[in-house]
Amino acid sequence: MGGRSEVTIKNYRYAIIRFLNRYDEKTNISKLTIDDIIKYFKRDFIDKGLSATTYNVNLAAVRFFYLICFDRSISKILLPNSKLRKRFPKIVTKGLFLKIINNEDNLEHKCWLLLSFCCGLRISEVATIKIEDIYSKDHKLKVLGKGNKERFTILPDVVIKALRALYKEKKYTHKTGYLFKGYKNKDHINNKTIINYFTSLKKKYNLNDNITFHSLRHSFATYYLMNGGSLLALQSMLGHEHLSSTIIYIHISQNFNELEGIKYV
Repeated sequence: MGGRSEVTIKNYRYAIIRFLNRYDEKTNISKLTIDDIIKYFKRDFIDKGLSATTYNVNLAAVRFFYLICFDRSISKILLPNSKLRKRFPKIVTKGLFLKIINNEDNLEHKCWLLLSFCCGLRISEVATIKIEDIYSKDHKLKVLGKGNKERFTILPDVVIKALRALYKEKKYTHKTGYLFKGYKNKDHINNKTIINYFTSLKKKYNLNDNITFHSLRHSFATYYLMNGGSLLALQSMLGHEHLSSTIIYIHISQNFNELEGIKYV
């Protein structure tokens, strides 16, 4: 699907099924007018107060469906995307992270946390890490990101140490394949496994609802810049296609205590 990620494909599939289920078998979906489609989104999304993100994902899926199945474009003027409110990403403080990591007895769970907080990985990227992509001597990690694009990110000693310990604990003998095995050692673990684990952590430490596993990645980016890291290097390590996606971390990494401001006297 045009280089779209597994998560996007799954969301599109769900959105299209949701759209089709809104009409009975007698309805000729290909003949629905733009007004019909507008009414669907107004009734099922806008009037229900659903988020702009949910609305946009479902709209993109319906656009894709009509384009592929009926070679028909849905007007972006009559049915535009909803503008998203820009908010700063939520981060996890170093103190809180150290508390969590030091109290975590499960080595595999500890590795998940370290890979995101110290290397900037997304959930899907953690789940699909391969042993052969760990370059411990060079302190770098090859990551398969969105759109199956490969990139490299840093691999600190603390992460290398944890990954080596996990390798020994699992009694692996192979040098290739997924590090985090899935059900019955088939393929890799499911993203939901990591999400469910982090949900339990949130309850245990009474974390803010806005804190998610992805917040660990935001934290990596923020602290990297706070420690004098290069913005372009960060863009590369995060796998951002556009620098504009990386620039937001400048705002939340700025130490305002060091700014003199305007002198009024």
